[in-house]
Amino acid sequence: MFPARHFLAIGAFSLLAILPACTEKLAKQTGLTAQDLYTRGQQKSAAGKPGAAGEAFQVLLERFPNSPLAAKAQLGLADARMENKEDLEAEVAFDDFIRLYPANDNISYALYRKGELLARQVPDTGRDQSKTVEAVKAFTLAREKNPNGPYAEKAAAKIGRLRNRLAEHESNVASHYLRRRNYESAEVRARRAVSDYPDTTATPLLMSILAKAVEKQGRKEEAGEIRGTLAEKFPSGGGKKP
Repeated sequence: MFPARHFLAIGAFSLLAILPACTEKLAKQTGLTAQDLYTRGQQKSAAGKPGAAGEAFQVLLERFPNSPLAAKAQLGLADARMENKEDLEAEVAFDDFIRLYPANDNISYALYRKGELLARQVPDTGRDQSKTVEAVKAFTLAREKNPNGPYAEKAAAKIGRLRNRLAEHESNVASHYLRRRNYESAEVRARRAVSDYPDTTATPLLMSILAKAVEKQGRKEEAGEIRGTLAEKFPSGGGKKP
């Protein structure tokens, strides 16, 4: 008698064997029109099946690249891959839409979604924030493309939160230099961050780090001036001590 895990293994193998067959079957169907494929993609997306939706949109683009539905299919493909957690493929799909259809009515939406895609990839402020910087650029472009559109206000809110994330990352780096007694690097990093992010929740901490780094280099008068500005701008304090 076979153990239960044996049947589970057989079932999993059978499922894996079926999935490629389904994909291959759609790709080999010759009677499908662009509208058929687009409708299928929409239906699969609405049913919560982004993998199948992306497949339909991809086949449409491969067979009918000049179809009037191509732009919608390209955006649908990007959305489907994003929902399916295929971050790299989704980013490429959004970039293709932005490059191929810069005047499309949905360009602001595409930029906003690309910003969301990039922003979700690096939530940890202890890690490299290159993707966050790119996300801010995407949200900024989304606002510029349609300042009065439905995504402008949402993009502005996202930018504010991401700027806080970037400022917090800079405070982490500057604090690291401070702990290692690399006071010059701590000063440079903190000073630049205070200039770049003067209106974030991490600004008080950055100014405190800057004052301490300057003081440790023997410039006590300058450190006092920085602390005076800090007390004036943020009378209730804010942030942790460096």
